[in-house]
Amino acid sequence: MSVPGRDEQWLSGLRILVTGAAGVLGRALVVEADNRGAAVVAAGRSPTIDDADLPQSALRLAADLRDPAACRQLVHDAARLLDGLDIVVNNAATLVRREFRDLGLDELDAAWEVNLRAPALIMQESFEYLRHATSPAIVNVVSTAGVSGGVATVSAYGMSKAGLIVLSKAVAREYGPFGIRVFALSPPSLDSEMQRSLPEAFREKVREMNVLGHLPPPEDVARYTLLTASGLGGLVTGTMVDLTATAY
Repeated sequence: MSVPGRDEQWLSGLRILVTGAAGVLGRALVVEADNRGAAVVAAGRSPTIDDADLPQSALRLAADLRDPAACRQLVHDAARLLDGLDIVVNNAATLVRREFRDLGLDELDAAWEVNLRAPALIMQESFEYLRHATSPAIVNVVSTAGVSGGVATVSAYGMSKAGLIVLSKAVAREYGPFGIRVFALSPPSLDSEMQRSLPEAFREKVREMNVLGHLPPPEDVARYTLLTASGLGGLVTGTMVDLTATAY
């Protein structure tokens, strides 16, 4: 199958839920999906999601992913608005930056609840909708911090992302017989609020690790993510797709 052009409607007819849709990558995912013909629910915290610069056609849903009931309800609300689900992108995350020895229980809880428990609950609740889709997929956005531990003091964040990488593999095995693909995707460093919260020395170190010497725009990351999640990426499941151009 040939790779579609940038102007083609290669997501036409697909129904996509994107969490963390008010962030840099989240917005790019929503815009790309909308441009390629998909129906999209953009989820995020209120009031951030209400004020996000998103396509008019995107359906916005506010959800606090630290609340288990809200995670589950989000899936049902999205499926109701879209009349089903084809692709779920667990993109929302919270960055906890503190020396490990000083981490408080609330900070550990925040990392676990948003970065790992929320995707787990969303994957559970999405199953009944995805099993009836034509080419269903779940994308869990992770980080190289989940592999290397990170270059800054982000142990809680790395812990939660490592858990999500492993969980993606486990769920891929269980959901595979039902035709549902599940994979993790590690994006490159982007000029996001999360990245800007890190000291410049750490951000520079991340940039230096990129062996290509340049960072792609969010739009390119979103396009590759959705290509892989669509039927065009039908062989990708149970793995981590690494877009960081990092040798480690």
